Amino acid sequence: MKKSILFIAISFASVTSIAQQTPQSNVYGYNKYSINPAYAGAGGCTEINFSHLNQWVKIDGAPLTSLLSVNTRIGKSLGVGGQLLIDKIGMLQQFSGMGTVSYGLDIAKVHKLRAGVSIGYNQYRINPASAIAFDNQDPIINGGLQSAGALNTEIGLTYNWNNLELAVASKQLIQTYSNFGYNNLNGYGLKRHLNALVGYRIGINDKWSVKPSIWAKGTNNGYQMDVNADVNYKNFIFGGLGYRSKVGIIGRVGVNIQDLFFVGYAYESPMSNIASYSVGSHEIIIGLKFCKKDKKPIEEVKNVVKDTTTIAKKTEVRIDTVFIEKVDTIYIDNTAKQSVIETTKTIDLINKSIQFEFDKAVVQKNSFGELESLVNILQSRPEIKIELEGHTDASGAESYNVNLSKSRVNAVKDFLIANGIDQNRIITNFHGEKKPKANNGTTNGRQQNRRVDIRFIDYD
Repeated sequence: MKKSILFIAISFASVTSIAQQTPQSNVYGYNKYSINPAYAGAGGCTEINFSHLNQWVKIDGAPLTSLLSVNTRIGKSLGVGGQLLIDKIGMLQQFSGMGTVSYGLDIAKVHKLRAGVSIGYNQYRINPASAIAFDNQDPIINGGLQSAGALNTEIGLTYNWNNLELAVASKQLIQTYSNFGYNNLNGYGLKRHLNALVGYRIGINDKWSVKPSIWAKGTNNGYQMDVNADVNYKNFIFGGLGYRSKVGIIGRVGVNIQDLFFVGYAYESPMSNIASYSVGSHEIIIGLKFCKKDKKPIEEVKNVVKDTTTIAKKTEVRIDTVFIEKVDTIYIDNTAKQSVIETTKTIDLINKSIQFEFDKAVVQKNSFGELESLVNILQSRPEIKIELEGHTDASGAESYNVNLSKSRVNAVKDFLIANGIDQNRIITNFHGEKKPKANNGTTNGRQQNRRVDIRFIDYD
């Protein structure tokens, strides 16, 4: 009975006051669009996420929150998205639907700004049928099933510079008011909520990175803060710990499968007085990500074998230069096959480069000569194989850069195969922005980081 009474009080407070109204989340780091509309389309892919939170397990009437969200990029700058939310706490249930538009702007290629706005409608429903009444004259208890609605608006802004991330947002920006029709009682007013996120990704090596972050949210009546530390292993396994003020410890883990399917879980362990009633909160998130794969550039590269004059016209004025350069000087022991010549030879590819159309994997016509010289080397030295490693600068989202470096490496690989090089002699890796060789804060440094590294290795 104590548990039920507790949540009757919470539900009543939610209706008659302006307390915390936005649903809680412990997996917002895996779906940032859920906390800030500016993240719509920020990743450059189509993302679908579903999350469900069972808060304060074993307490009757505890919050249950389900969220379905979709967001995508249109063109290079525009983002769109939508969310459906069902949130229930005690005898109050909320259903919300929202649509989002966002726009991104690059300043000096390394400073990235995005702004977003959402508009939607919240439908509220109060059902006191299961409430335990202490006052039979209570207007809410006697009011029966009631419903009301209100316009809901959100606005957000994000800023990225290299590994730094800043974001601010306002939920329920326009403070609207809904009247349930109870006599002598105020209705339900939406109170403006603010939140802010700051994080910095620290690359430990080419496999591991850690990202400390702070997230604050609330109203002018009070704020709550999360202090987090999250780790990332090869963009495959995720994990982290956080401390939420006035609540307790949060642990989370996630797995990214083939850059397509994501599943995550978070557990909140309460440390406040509610810990004596509850065993904590559980939340799951399931996500799908679809990134556009441009097949046309690969086909164009393959056509070079037959006729280099059939390459598509260059419609972009801006050119993204990717350097193919010597990673290591390789000495190949060739005494068994060529006893007449020197026992070692050096393969030198310094000052070779390949150019791609800006933000694409389409090889420019003026780089075919460099590719053909690479083919000649491989054809004349069948005892070696080659490793291609793709890299980008820090411009753009990390997941987008990984896919971009992969597409460019595959374009070079397809060219080599189309010109008679056995695919078993070609090893490919792609790292996006994770392994810079120069400062991303300068134009020259970013140019050096947009590269494909080559390593020749013994065929055995």
